[in-house]
This record gives sequence, structure tokens and C-alpha cells, in this order.
Amino acid sequence: MVQTNTIEFTRFQQLQNELRYALNNTEKKELKQWAKRTALVFPKVTVRRVKNIVGFIGITAIGTAAESKKFIKAGLERKLYSHAKQRADDLSVFTLESYQNIKELSKTIKNMLIVNPKKTGIQMFLAFMGFNLGGGGLDADGGIPDLDLLVSIGNHRSILTHSVLPMIIIEGVCISIIGLVNTVHNNLPPGHDQIWDDIKCNNKTVLESFFTGMSLGLAYHLGVDGTLQGDGTYKDLPFSMPKFGHQLIAGLNSLTELIDITRSKVLKSKCVRKFQSK
Repeated sequence: MVQTNTIEFTRFQQLQNELRYALNNTEKKELKQWAKRTALVFPKVTVRRVKNIVGFIGITAIGTAAESKKFIKAGLERKLYSHAKQRADDLSVFTLESYQNIKELSKTIKNMLIVNPKKTGIQMFLAFMGFNLGGGGLDADGGIPDLDLLVSIGNHRSILTHSVLPMIIIEGVCISIIGLVNTVHNNLPPGHDQIWDDIKCNNKTVLESFFTGMSLGLAYHLGVDGTLQGDGTYKDLPFSMPKFGHQLIAGLNSLTELIDITRSKVLKSKCVRKFQSK
């Protein structure tokens, strides 16, 4: 065990030395350009996620108003039974379409594993790791939302960690690191660690797979907190609200994260569309 830890520590030191060497041999102009790109990452990520929240609230409000209008109209015309039956039929169609989409995605993953098992396997592994990091696993115990437990149990369910906010920071940092590796890669010392080449060659698929899994994990965790584990409340809100309000915040964050997943570049990549068309 000691020998394994020593080997890992030695490799970590090697990676540090190689990165330091590359930074020292990279022109300041290139590093400044990377810094400028990095400065734009966080606002872009924030704007995208804010748009998701605003869009979801807008769609929900419009949909609720329209449905309420139809419900009242059906009641006045004494057609509540037919209205309810139509909504049940719509739900049945939606459920069937969702099942077909899941079935199609499973078939796509199977075909991708057959054609390129190594690359697809790595993507699946990183997505799984991202899910566990984001949500803490199937029991929704741990993960990003529970980072506040490291500080104090009294501050558990802080709005700063128990929401989509930490994803903005983590996503921004990871994208910045990938950008730095791409910038300094050509200046790494001869015989450098293979991991630098792997990051440069597969950075898009690796990053997107990891974030898709992490977003799904976070959405799952917040969804559980808003339903099955809905007794908890946020501790640092600037105003008080009933327990339902706290559950609503968790649910809203969960749905916002799910919206972000549906826009994942992994699910919309040319490779996935290629297999889905077969």
C-alpha cells in the first residue's frame, strides 16, 4: 500500500513539474489569451443556466395559465370528464414517447460500444463518475449538494451548495483547465506523461461526458430532496418561507439541471446522430 501511494505521489509530482516546465516555455502572450478566454467562461456558463431557469419558469407559467383556462372552460361547458380523459390520453402518449426515446438511446449506446468500445467505455465511465460526484449515488447521500457538511452540519442545505450554483464554478474551472492544457501542450518536455496527450485529444468528449453525468447526478439529488427527502429546509435564505417553498426551490433546481442535460453536446453529437439514424 505504501509503495502504491509513493508511486502515485511521484507521478503527481511529475505532472506538476511537466506543467511548470510547459508554463515557463509558453509565451506570455499565449497565456494572456488563455486568461481572457477563461474570464469569459464563467459569465457564459452563468448566463446559460440563468436562461434555463427563466425559460423553465416562463414555460411553466404559460402552460399553467393555458391549462387553467381550458379546465375552467370545460367546467362551464360540463365537459370535465372528457377533458380529464384527454389529459390522461396525452399523459399516456408522453409516457410511450419517453420509453421509445430511452430505448433508442440504449440502442445507440450499444452500437457505439460495438464500433468504438474503448472511447465509448471511457465516456460511460466518466459519465458514471460524474453522476456519483454530482449526486452522491442512487441514495442521493453526498455529492456536490452535501459539500456544506464539510463546514458545519448546522449549515447543511446551504443555497450556495444545494443548488445549481456549484455547477457553475466546477464547470468553469474544468473548462479553464482543459483550455490551459491545450495552450501549453506543445511546450511540454519530451517524454511527458501520456495523460496530457489524452486530455488534448479527447478533451471535448471527456469533458462533456463528465458534465452530463454530473448534471444528471445533481438533478437526481435535488429531485430526491424536493420529494422523498423533502423535510429539509435551506438554511441561509434572506427570507422565510413554508416548507413547500423549500421543496419548490429544490425541484426547480433539479428541473433546471435536467434542461441543461437535454442540451448536452454528448447527446447531440454527430456520432450519436449517426447511430440514431441507422
